[in-house]
Amino acid sequence: MQLDANKQAMIYRYIVPDPALQEYVKDFLIAHFTFDKDQDIPLKPYSPKPEQTITFLPKGNLRINNPLTGETRIAPVTSICGQQVSRYNFHLTSEYMMLRVHFHPGALYRLLHIPISEFTDCWFDAESVIGREISDVNERLANCMNYTQMIAAVELYLINKFKKVKRDAHPLDQVASCLFTDPSRFSLDWLAKESYLCPRQFNRKFIERMGVGPKLYSRVVRFYKAYQYKETHPHEDWLKVALLFGYSDYQHMVKDFKEFANVTPNLWINQDNQSPERILYLE
Repeated sequence: MQLDANKQAMIYRYIVPDPALQEYVKDFLIAHFTFDKDQDIPLKPYSPKPEQTITFLPKGNLRINNPLTGETRIAPVTSICGQQVSRYNFHLTSEYMMLRVHFHPGALYRLLHIPISEFTDCWFDAESVIGREISDVNERLANCMNYTQMIAAVELYLINKFKKVKRDAHPLDQVASCLFTDPSRFSLDWLAKESYLCPRQFNRKFIERMGVGPKLYSRVVRFYKAYQYKETHPHEDWLKVALLFGYSDYQHMVKDFKEFANVTPNLWINQDNQSPERILYLE
């Protein structure tokens, strides 16, 4: 992946982390788009995904619009995002470069030791939480010669950070991973038992480490997996997709799409297919 990050080469790619980070980091997403100054830049529709992230924006900026409220804000150059539960539209600049770290369940809490519920449904300025060091990393990314150097810089930073983290993994983190794998299979009582907690403690601890309660998290996972499956199986009937992912019927699934994407399933797929990475044939 020795592509020059300072030229016009564009990328949208998920990258497996160094083995030293795989306990904590699921993957990295690196994106670099360039558009002509007078070109209409397609917006990026963003619906909730079961993820907790730190995002670096070494080039360009990101305007985030909530289509329900009309509120628009500029994302920090480094941001901490807990579990998102709302639909947003992302508006990019003519050059846009992003590197996002997707953490395994519980890992961001272990890194920050701050309840992840503090970061639910927001883009929180990472420097105000972590300190100037995180902005220094972002500046180094802007000066890297290629994408490989960018990944290496973030990996080195995170390896050093996690060396200082207590090995305080909780059984709940593994339970959350089970929910991500199959959000419809497990009862909350079983999940609480596997976490060595009573149901009330389990719910409180889950919110602390994951940002939202287990029921809402399961719904986000199921919604996400359903539309991801449909995108890779476009000829599959929506009712079959709904039943495959544990919905009782099609209308039950539509309810989640309207809550998390603000639109019906077909309209969401059509909107997502107009994302910059799709228009540019990078995904």
